[in-house]
Amino acid sequence: MKMSQAVEQSLVVLIMLAVQQDNAPVKSHILSSRLEVSESYFKKTMRKLRIAGIVTAIASKEGGFKLARPLHQITLLDVYEAIEGEDSFIHSTQLADRIFKGSDELVKSGTKEVLAIIYDAEQAFKQKLADYTIADILSHIGEESIEAIDWRE
Repeated sequence: MKMSQAVEQSLVVLIMLAVQQDNAPVKSHILSSRLEVSESYFKKTMRKLRIAGIVTAIASKEGGFKLARPLHQITLLDVYEAIEGEDSFIHSTQLADRIFKGSDELVKSGTKEVLAIIYDAEQAFKQKLADYTIADILSHIGEESIEAIDWRE
């Protein structure tokens, strides 16, 4: 399994929006500049977060992105699935079936067992992500020590 950089970037953006002074919207070009990523790439990531109902986009002169839900209602799993998708990352090519011909039942049984182990690991991974929210992240880094920041300046 490989997680894209967009997940980490999304988490950072959500923290930025969480500490944004007066909960004011922040324009995409400002956020992408702070993250040092292209604005077109950043907009694709933000679109995924918007579709998932994690952020909202306000189209106006003073608009930009804001959080769509309270911090305690946005889990790390929400962010992961918004970016990476909800599908399982387990996809067997049945390579062992093609390589070890003649011992079909043994190979199928072994393949099934290995896939079950990996599936269980995937479920544990997703459950761990579901157990933590953006509010939890802020509390771990000392939310009270983070002053409101106006990213628009």
